[in-house]
Amino acid sequence: MGDRVWISVGRFVVFLIVLLFCTASAMGSDQFVPAGDKAPDQEKRSCIQEVDGYAYLSEEKTLSQIRSAAFANAKRQAVENARTFIRSKTQVENFELKSDKVMASTEGAVRVLEQKDLGIEDNQRYHVWIKAEVEYDLQPPGPDSETAEAGVLAGNNGPLTVRVWTSQKTYRQGEAIEIFLQGNRSFYARIVDITAAGDIIQLLPNAYRSINRFEAGTVYKIPDEGDRFSLEVSPPYGVDQIVVYASEAPLGEVDMESVGQGLGKYRGSRESFSIRTRGITVSATGPLSAPGPAPAGAEFYEAVWNLETRP
Repeated sequence: MGDRVWISVGRFVVFLIVLLFCTASAMGSDQFVPAGDKAPDQEKRSCIQEVDGYAYLSEEKTLSQIRSAAFANAKRQAVENARTFIRSKTQVENFELKSDKVMASTEGAVRVLEQKDLGIEDNQRYHVWIKAEVEYDLQPPGPDSETAEAGVLAGNNGPLTVRVWTSQKTYRQGEAIEIFLQGNRSFYARIVDITAAGDIIQLLPNAYRSINRFEAGTVYKIPDEGDRFSLEVSPPYGVDQIVVYASEAPLGEVDMESVGQGLGKYRGSRESFSIRTRGITVSATGPLSAPGPAPAGAEFYEAVWNLETRP
């Protein structure tokens, strides 16, 4: 194999090696498996919307109050547009927006990713623009909710769902870790390892394997052919999180610092990384079963798989 170059990344030792063959086919069937031992430890479903908000001028309100009303209007529209978008895009009727659990006004229920204050228009109204993320939960019908949910997720008309997993949940020193990935629909994604030390290491795409779009039903492996690293357990031990950020639209650009072997490290916070990744461009998409365009939007899905390392 020649000389190896070793780099410490959290508890992983990353060394120079080109894998000799692709083992995605060795995983067996490419049929999507939404639950079972591949169920994520955490998942978040959301819809990203771009909306304009307005509030008319009034002598009874200050400019600051009118501005706040315009942003509240934008948030309410984001929730309603998300509800329409999810139904038209995925043919899923049984879901619950997280905002429904919080408060009817949607204040605090919508995560604003970007915003623009466009000021007063025509001396009549205040205009703002936001890019917002609206979270939702599936609410499958019937007594056997797990079976119902599995049926919804397995189809390509269901909401975007990406499973990420490893062959084991616990690894010992010296063991190699392989990560697997599969979606029920084609998607764009970024896969990172958030180490026990809190480092954010992007595994895919990387400098040698630039893939960022994945085909529905296909099982992908990390590392795999084209990668120049392997993941081997070493101290310090603890819990790592393998996180997949996925969307039907290309993800936002994130500046990474090279740590060797094609891998990159993000120097900011996890929250900042999450927001930058969600910097996608949304577009209007025709619904599957109704005429006319759906509200502009894009599905987003985030899944977390925890694994533990020990001596």
